[in-house]
Amino acid sequence: MKKVLITGALGQNGKILSRIYTKKNFQVFGFVKKKHKYKIKNVKYLINNLQTKSKIKSDLKKIKPDIILHFASINNSFAKRIKKDNYKINYLYNIQITKNLIDSILKFKKKPKFIFAGSSVMFSSLNKPIISEKNYFNSSEYYGRYKIDAYKYIQSKENLNATTVILFNHDSIYRNKKFLIPRLIKAIKEKRISFIKKIYFENISGDFSHAEDICYGIYKISTMRKKIDKVILSSGKRFYLNHLIKFLLKKKNLKIKIDEKKIKNKKHNHKSIGSNIFLKKNIKYKPKKSLKDAALDMLQN
Repeated sequence: MKKVLITGALGQNGKILSRIYTKKNFQVFGFVKKKHKYKIKNVKYLINNLQTKSKIKSDLKKIKPDIILHFASINNSFAKRIKKDNYKINYLYNIQITKNLIDSILKFKKKPKFIFAGSSVMFSSLNKPIISEKNYFNSSEYYGRYKIDAYKYIQSKENLNATTVILFNHDSIYRNKKFLIPRLIKAIKEKRISFIKKIYFENISGDFSHAEDICYGIYKISTMRKKIDKVILSSGKRFYLNHLIKFLLKKKNLKIKIDEKKIKNKKHNHKSIGSNIFLKKNIKYKPKKSLKDAALDMLQN
């Protein structure tokens, strides 16, 4: 039986991927920072904060994973009021635990396939409507810079069989409640009109997916024989949040007066979308769900 190790195993992606790999008859292990009551059946959790190389090497020696998925990180990109010093501290923490994990993997003769979770914020300073693997990384954000520097560190290790999967927005019922879509769903449930209007008037559009589709794509990439250094995993389509808001308001039978003329005159807040052409060709990636499906799940649960 093949083995997979997931860091950040109780985050959104970790939970979904744990279920995918167990269904695919993998033995699943998860690194977590501390004990949790929440556990997924047939997943073995180990407490490992990735801050000590000796502890990492000891656990890797016990597990002997065929695949490692690295999701563990601190991401405060959704918070606007955090001081720059705190962002920098998070950058240093994230880059250090990633280097510790990579350095530990390299100590073993038989090296597992390593999947690093990249992010669309690696391109946040680029003013392009569509992003592909050919675009250069450019980010002024600490989280984006962490992802870029980690990618460069991975690339510097010739003996590492690694792929950086660049992820765009993806949501599910497991999404961190501090991110935009869960906050929007909560506002609709609680009928907080002022917040709903605020998001509506921001006129946001971008690349949004259901996390289950994204995680299945990650699984497929992790089992590819072909070695690729980086790949974009996204919906490949532009999605307008205002369409989602109207859809959800109708579902909840909640009526809000909005001056659509003001929206039309307002500049569109267009975020970049990812090109998933490479994955369509190589793993026949085709999303089965949408952000609407994820939002409905959150609305009902």
